[in-house]
Amino acid sequence: MKSFARISRQGASLICTVALLATSFAYSFGQQQTVPGKRPLRHQDYDSWHSIQAPQISRDGKFVAYAFMAQDGDSEIVARNLATGAEWRAPRGYHPPVPPPDDPGANIAEFQATQARLTRPVFTADNRFVVFSAEPTKAEVARAKKLGSSPTVREDLRNALGIIDLSDGQVTRVERVKSFQVPEDGSGFIAYLLEPKGSTPAGMEGAGGKGAAQSTEAAANTTPTTSSLPKEPQASAAQSSGARPSGRTPKKEYGSDLVLRNTTSGTERTFSDVLDYTLSKDAKTLVFAVSSKKEETNGVYSVAPQKDAAPATLLAGKGKYQKLTWDEEQTELAFISDRDDAGAKQPKFKVYLWNRNAGSHRELRRKPDSGVPGRAARLGWGGKGGLKERPRDHRSFRRPGHAGRAREEFSGS
Repeated sequence: MKSFARISRQGASLICTVALLATSFAYSFGQQQTVPGKRPLRHQDYDSWHSIQAPQISRDGKFVAYAFMAQDGDSEIVARNLATGAEWRAPRGYHPPVPPPDDPGANIAEFQATQARLTRPVFTADNRFVVFSAEPTKAEVARAKKLGSSPTVREDLRNALGIIDLSDGQVTRVERVKSFQVPEDGSGFIAYLLEPKGSTPAGMEGAGGKGAAQSTEAAANTTPTTSSLPKEPQASAAQSSGARPSGRTPKKEYGSDLVLRNTTSGTERTFSDVLDYTLSKDAKTLVFAVSSKKEETNGVYSVAPQKDAAPATLLAGKGKYQKLTWDEEQTELAFISDRDDAGAKQPKFKVYLWNRNAGSHRELRRKPDSGVPGRAARLGWGGKGGLKERPRDHRSFRRPGHAGRAREEFSGS
């Protein structure tokens, strides 16, 4: 009897097992009939994934803004009212993926910070607006690659400026914007520089094009964007290698329209042929450098945004005017110019200081160099005591009363 009972229990267990397997199979078969099978992930799937980048909080803590970036597609700028939950979105276009530098000694953190600055939205100091740079869409970039660098395609690949009104979410878009600046402490004004008409956007040089222009540094307080300062003059490969120069003169760069926008009224003032500009942190002074085909109008000028007066001339005449650089307190501004030697094949630059409180400028003198035309003059704020010259291979002028290292340094040849 015990053996019979044991066999009965084993048989019951077997029957239960078979019944469970049959039920599971039937259920799986039914699911296959009603639900399509899963497929592996493809590139198109994760190209559309988004991530939050460069988040910013307004000074009053009531708003947050960030770039909602696709892995490889069109992205958005999102602004959200934390108190009410209201959210506004504005298209910012396609920012192509940028691989990290191959150089093993490259600073990856700095590279990532630079990329974040290119997409970062900026709050105005009064917490009323969000300003951001917008790029062409992915479809426009693909079209440009297909059609080449024709004038029509180049015009379609201009960057733009976007402004979100945080009172109602209305978005204002300004086309063909090369760079912009938002005052860090003052409010009521922003400045932006338009692309020259007929110029080739960055990344579109040569036939076939390379894609959309990269966003330039937005401003001294936002990036920088790319700083708003012009690029350092670079020595040619022939000069750096010790060979004789080829005799070719570098192509002269002319300015474009600079727009000063009153964010309260929406009115704008436009200044022509501007190559470089800087809007002070308190929004009380706009300084710009002019590079015009009418060379007698070249120079450095200043404007008080709150007034309608004509620009005041700091220094003018034939020549180049570059490197507009504030000191840390923004009481003095330095720039370089070759006005007094503009006719030379390799003109020498002089450094000038302008005190915006006194309204006057003066030449920053230094010990004479070896007399080689175009030799670099390096400038930087910092240090103690008077204006001092660093060792011969690294000349740097220092402004009194500022401790620490030089804040900006550049070559003026």
